[in-house]
Amino acid sequence: MTLKPKIAQYVTEIVAALQNAGYEAYIVGGAVRDFLLDRQPKDYDLSTSATPEEIKRVFRKQRCMIIGRRFRLVHLYHGKEILEISTFRKKPEHGADAPAKMNPEKLAAAPENMIFRDNEFGTAQEDAWRRDFTVNALFYDPVNDKIIDHTGQGLEDIRSGIVRIIGDPVTRLEEDPVRILRALKLVGQYSFRMEEATEHAVRSCMPLIRLASDSRMTLELEKILKNPFGDRILETFHEYGFLEYFLPTLNARWDDPDMKHMRELWKVRNERIRKGEYRESISLAMSLLVLPFAEKQFVNRGNLFTYHPGIETELKKAIGRILCPRVPTKRAVAVAVRTLLLQPKFLNESEENRERLKLHPGYSHARELALIHNAVHAHSSGFENFWPKGDPNRRPSNRRRNPHRKRTRGK
Repeated sequence: MTLKPKIAQYVTEIVAALQNAGYEAYIVGGAVRDFLLDRQPKDYDLSTSATPEEIKRVFRKQRCMIIGRRFRLVHLYHGKEILEISTFRKKPEHGADAPAKMNPEKLAAAPENMIFRDNEFGTAQEDAWRRDFTVNALFYDPVNDKIIDHTGQGLEDIRSGIVRIIGDPVTRLEEDPVRILRALKLVGQYSFRMEEATEHAVRSCMPLIRLASDSRMTLELEKILKNPFGDRILETFHEYGFLEYFLPTLNARWDDPDMKHMRELWKVRNERIRKGEYRESISLAMSLLVLPFAEKQFVNRGNLFTYHPGIETELKKAIGRILCPRVPTKRAVAVAVRTLLLQPKFLNESEENRERLKLHPGYSHARELALIHNAVHAHSSGFENFWPKGDPNRRPSNRRRNPHRKRTRGK
């Protein structure tokens, strides 16, 4: 099976540059998996025998940064794209010191197999065997058009749709409980099924997810909010009982009409992302998550609320309750709130209001949410044509102003 025609030329050139400098280099992980499943990966991850410092020397004429502490790697910039380049690693020894900032209660409950640092360089084969699942352990050399399956099971598990942990399942989940979440993401996103020993370990080790750092879990939430299969992932989390640990408020209300309404909105949004119609926006996902609950709080479900003093604070609190204990960035929350506050303006289908709203810096996001809401509930014919696309790259004004406050001239 050849993957070369699917690979962006600049990525092949970066791999070739590392190989020409005398290092092994491959495309690794999720990108290889997605190409084999005939899906377009969201990004490329590269891995090489070169150390971060050696990578910087190879690309000294390009913007290149070493990042990370727990896991040092390189960010190589190519225009607006950022490629992550990691150095081959081997499985670290257990018993490394925990980070000084780790929660003492979590540290006391951590199993002895838990890994706190993962910066021991190794060979390509060692790197493959330290990865989480066989379907994520495939390496691809785009220069020589060669797939390397060090575990001997990755290609077959992709063909069969199997999630299989590499090594002893319980030990690997104790090493890093976030692997529980990633196993379930593979089931939800790709309709895979878990190999028996893997599924048993996932179910038995699930409480360990409480030991994962808050920052890593919030990052995983952001990835799910952007993911065009995020609704399926959330359903898988609920099916396996994981949502109780991840987003307990949503789990407790799973069968409520407002929760079903939210899932309908999210499904439409994700379908549009997969068709290339919408961007993978965290703030848009957050706004549609909270919309049904905000509607219930202010008016009847399916209708849009109107602006009133203090509503910004109420919406921020609503987002906090729904996503608790995850804490998204203040910027993403602010954009989500702005998107929600603009929704009532889409009910005024006058030419004057349309032209004025099109100039608002939040128009593009707000329009996308309004179109989703119309598709699920209002079903107003001609709605999408009346509200044309805005410029998604339009930079917002630095001037902070309440979009609902009337402008008055000074005397």
